[in-house]
Amino acid sequence: MAAVRHRQVEANGISMHVAEAGPAGPSAPAVLFVHGFPELWSSWRHQMGYLAARGYRCVAPDLRGYGGTTAPPDPSSYTVFHIVGDLVALLDALRLPQVFVVGHDWGAIVSWSLCLLRPDRVRALVNLSVAFMPRRPGVKPLDYFRSAYGEDYYVCRFQRHIGRQKPGIEAEFTGFDLKRFFKMALTVKAIGSSAMSLRKMQGNKKQIELPSWEGRAWCSGRAYRLNWELMAPWTGAQVKVPTKFIVGDGDLAYHHPGVQRYIHKGGMKRDVPMLVEVVVIKGAGHFIQQERAQEISDHIYDYIKKFQAGVLAPKLSKL
Repeated sequence: MAAVRHRQVEANGISMHVAEAGPAGPSAPAVLFVHGFPELWSSWRHQMGYLAARGYRCVAPDLRGYGGTTAPPDPSSYTVFHIVGDLVALLDALRLPQVFVVGHDWGAIVSWSLCLLRPDRVRALVNLSVAFMPRRPGVKPLDYFRSAYGEDYYVCRFQRHIGRQKPGIEAEFTGFDLKRFFKMALTVKAIGSSAMSLRKMQGNKKQIELPSWEGRAWCSGRAYRLNWELMAPWTGAQVKVPTKFIVGDGDLAYHHPGVQRYIHKGGMKRDVPMLVEVVVIKGAGHFIQQERAQEISDHIYDYIKKFQAGVLAPKLSKL
């Protein structure tokens, strides 16, 4: 495992905690790792060590509201524009004009948005778990999740108090055993309406053993509804960055209604025309970069090393 360097970087009006590994000079190819929920930079520790040993400069920030990075109190400060703006400002502060990007979960959504809004800053993308979700003018994301999983699904519960003059989800969390909640979030492999239901998770009394790959995690921020409104100008826009997508066949995100058809029947290829490869890993769950650390590290390296002679135009394969 390569040594990890930690520092605070002022970017986009906030202080970002950034972990780095590998060469620090401007000549080394750089990889930006974007974590998900409920995670921190440390969920990438295996991939950082692997790529640092192969000459890559690895940069893994805690996103806005997480870990050692500033957490503004207003939920409207967590839009996709804020978070993508944080990453672009971080790259500017580190003097990195273009990077490889690797994202997971909520970080995959952020990474898709980064590629959509600022493709000039991304050399190639490897996204894990969450497929690209094109904006649908007639379907708000929360309506989709409610219809599929009900009002108690964790995304819906995080959103329900925004804009109301009453305690938000944080107040509800005070009655939770948070250590137990995050253990369940890290180990859930259920598929269906009960998966990630806060009420059912709170009422579950079974003993939970954390997997050996588990790392620390915490989060803040919720702006699905506002993001949907703000992204209206990008309705129908394509992600035009060379891309590889990886998901476990036991991942809840892979079993959202319509997702597998979208991934495998041409929908994602239409919206991400430079999508080169889709990998489905059998027996893997949601936190795939920790659960299958070596395998994911190999996949990332095998893809991004193709670009070392310059920004290549990869041959588009049939998916």
